[in-house]
Amino acid sequence: MKSAFNHSSNPNPAKLIESLRYLGYDNYQAIPDIVDNSVDAGAKTVKVLARTSGGEAEIIIADDGGGMDEEILDQAIRLGSLVEKDAASDLGKFGMGLCTASLSICRETTVLSKTQDGDLLKAVNDVDEVKKQNSFVSVFEKANKEDEELFQEILGDVDSGTLVILRRCDNLQNKNLSVFAKTLAKHMARIFRYFLAAGVNIYVNDSKLLPIDPLEWDNLRTEHFDDGQVEVKINDEGTVITDTIRIKLALLPESTDGDSAIAQNWKSQGFYIVRNNREVVDAITLDFFQKHNDFNRFRGEIHFSGKLDKYMGVNFTKRNIAPHQSLADQLGEYLRGQLKTIRTRLRKAQQAETPQDVSEVHKSVEQEIQRKSKLLLTPKAPKEERTGGEKKKNGQKPRPDAPDYAREPRERQQPGGFAANCRFETASMGEAGVIYDAEQQGRTVIVRWNSDHPFYRRFILENVQDKKIVAASDFLIYSLACAELMWFTNDETVELIHNLKSVMSTNMRTLLS
Repeated sequence: MKSAFNHSSNPNPAKLIESLRYLGYDNYQAIPDIVDNSVDAGAKTVKVLARTSGGEAEIIIADDGGGMDEEILDQAIRLGSLVEKDAASDLGKFGMGLCTASLSICRETTVLSKTQDGDLLKAVNDVDEVKKQNSFVSVFEKANKEDEELFQEILGDVDSGTLVILRRCDNLQNKNLSVFAKTLAKHMARIFRYFLAAGVNIYVNDSKLLPIDPLEWDNLRTEHFDDGQVEVKINDEGTVITDTIRIKLALLPESTDGDSAIAQNWKSQGFYIVRNNREVVDAITLDFFQKHNDFNRFRGEIHFSGKLDKYMGVNFTKRNIAPHQSLADQLGEYLRGQLKTIRTRLRKAQQAETPQDVSEVHKSVEQEIQRKSKLLLTPKAPKEERTGGEKKKNGQKPRPDAPDYAREPRERQQPGGFAANCRFETASMGEAGVIYDAEQQGRTVIVRWNSDHPFYRRFILENVQDKKIVAASDFLIYSLACAELMWFTNDETVELIHNLKSVMSTNMRTLLS
């Protein structure tokens, strides 16, 4: 029987090639994606050069791996290549990395490659030629003498290897190539840390990379909170998929800025996701906890093999993951209790004693806030979500056409004063920490002063005899805390307020020191 699907729907190459340049690739993610191919090719040495050639920026990724013959090179320069990958060990997967990663940076990509017994081959992809001819066309030929000289210049006398040369780099995030190279080196030293530790040599502009471990696992002062394995099972339309995920949880030793490779701050806390020993995502929560200064010393690693790509929600840019619900539930069951314990322990370690005379002022402020709570703009009760698909109290289901709705508790509908109480605490969060932290527990707003910050010393401790100044400082920070808790409630806005507080705390620390 003739198929009804007989109408050609081939993409428009000129439109598609330009669209593919803006998939959201970060330069510092794109170049490691090209390096993945070098590692998969068995390279012992990989060189990344960010330099100027003919007055224009040029980036070269070179390796002494096995190289590519005509058939493999022909596939490698295509979108969606048919080169076989081993999901359990290879870093590449979808056959898109070389093309899409290079497109995100430059308009012209040249590949020079040689196998041990083969000739040096050359392939060139050019965005402007594809647009001009409205067809996916490439140069594919034996390398000329000039190409051979460049190959020799970069790699020396190697039996096999590959050069990927990015030219007409119009999408560089930093055109200062020296700064660009330093930033890239730091990213790659973290991303490829396990390969660097295993003996793969990676250079960025002739500087050999040393592994950067965000968990500081080998630091004798780091607490290895957990190093375990989770046996996961996923039912995929009747087929049961089983595999093992390794989880490492670490509590970093207390340090000051610059004392560790990765700063102990809000941005760096969280899970570092490692696929086939290569980091694919850094410092995320996976919705297992909410970022908070309490977790500044927490780092986790989740290791999985490419066999779980589908269920971990890995895309070809390897920029993010979105675990399927079943897998997320299994990980959450293993992690949530431990994360609660970690936060309790870290918070306990931060506890600081509040001087008695300061404590008395705090209590008077707390009482004044409670007295005026009905007049204040304060955080409300959290919404109690309920959808139309849930059962009613009498066991009956609502009408099928009933709209979804969210019922708000009675207190939330009041004009103000739900969080009628306030409690001031003191915590040792480091001189480089924020001035204060805030959270809500039921009807109580909790403000935690950072006893190490100069603001606390100058406005609280040094003015304890002038209770008006201490009280005014409490009122100021309490008001900021209420605004924070009322309006900054999701991940994006929480990051915004954290950055705002960090800048404010840094400037105040400088001005008061």
